[in-house]
Amino acid sequence: MIIPCQCLLGEGPYFSRTYNCLFWVDILSNVLYRFDWTQQTVQTFQMPEPICWLMETQDQQFIAGFESAIYYLDNQTLQRTSLHCQLNEPEGNRFNDAKADRNGNLFFGTMDKLEQQSSGSLYRLGNGNSLQKVDTNYVISNGPAISKNGRTLYSTESSSKTIYQFDLDERGRITNKRVFVKFENGMGYPDGMTVDSEDHLWVAAWDGFGVYRFTPLGEQIQFIELPVPRITSVTFVGESLEYLAVTSAKVGLDEDTLKKYEYSGSVFILKPNVHGVSETPVVI
Repeated sequence: MIIPCQCLLGEGPYFSRTYNCLFWVDILSNVLYRFDWTQQTVQTFQMPEPICWLMETQDQQFIAGFESAIYYLDNQTLQRTSLHCQLNEPEGNRFNDAKADRNGNLFFGTMDKLEQQSSGSLYRLGNGNSLQKVDTNYVISNGPAISKNGRTLYSTESSSKTIYQFDLDERGRITNKRVFVKFENGMGYPDGMTVDSEDHLWVAAWDGFGVYRFTPLGEQIQFIELPVPRITSVTFVGESLEYLAVTSAKVGLDEDTLKKYEYSGSVFILKPNVHGVSETPVVI
């Protein structure tokens, strides 16, 4: 299935089993999308500033990362209430990808909007703890993904084509940073990620025309090619998480390229013959 939403920068797919809906964002158009899995219908919600991700909390509220702050969103109207502002980030930075670990700690990254300076960081928030910066020196922080057993965190620095791996404990502390995979020439740039029920890592490839699958040891065992170059993120969807939703972007593509790859910016729904792992709600 293809959802032809024509996003400039489609990102942040998140499947809510509570509402049986797939959410994603178009960061550069300030738009939140909601796809009703039962009705197969799409709704769009215009936001007052760039929205980078949306997730659920343990009490089934929505929270979202905007350009520079985190807000609650009303479950019906999606109106904003401030949750956490001011990260003391450089003026040219914005939020990027986010993921909750198996204990409900929220990890999210920031990035340089011009994609030049290593001014981005990785943060942790949740379980009654104050906001903490847990890693630095990202030009583009992407990904975070959590292993099935919750003991490993994956984090991407896209500009250097590198996916890092950390040890992760039950309190959300990360240690032992090491390189997991470095994309080779021709693979594109690693972007958003998720883990499946076999503990393999699925990675969207910006300018790579598809999605890669890696074993926990970093061995590439699968590649699903898609008819657009700029693949941005992935998540599992469906009643038993048997489908893979893949977002894409058309930003930066010239007119000839857009004619050649007309589905750029769409969301693709695939059936990869493996199931996903349920997302853990954020515990604030």
